[in-house]
Amino acid sequence: MKKNILKITLIGAIALMSIESYGISTNVEKTIVLSNTTETFKVYGNCGMCKKTIEGSLNGVKGIEKAGWNKETKMMEVTFNEKEISLGEIKTKIASVGYDTDEYRATKKTYNSLPGCCQYERPTEKKKEDDHKGHHH
Repeated sequence: MKKNILKITLIGAIALMSIESYGISTNVEKTIVLSNTTETFKVYGNCGMCKKTIEGSLNGVKGIEKAGWNKETKMMEVTFNEKEISLGEIKTKIASVGYDTDEYRATKKTYNSLPGCCQYERPTEKKKEDDHKGHHH
């Protein structure tokens, strides 16, 4: 009888240890969520080629999760990580391929190199209020 109790105890202990080790061996996955920002701003352009070029200027750029330009409204929506890229840097990249944004202008040379269908009506340059400061007529 002592041997049977010993066997039952031993089998129970082995079963308990295997259940515990199974529980310990489960993998715990951690998900790191980056805090992204979504901004919407004006980008001038005309057609589907413009859309491809504007959005393409941000493809593969570190920190940019999503970028979409609406041809009808001329509005760009970008989701990005502010720790990796700033809104100003995003707008500069767009201007560098020939498209004016609400804050940054493409160079004349870059704008003039766009295909004819992509040469949108450019907004007038904003004059600074103090442009004539210290200037006498």
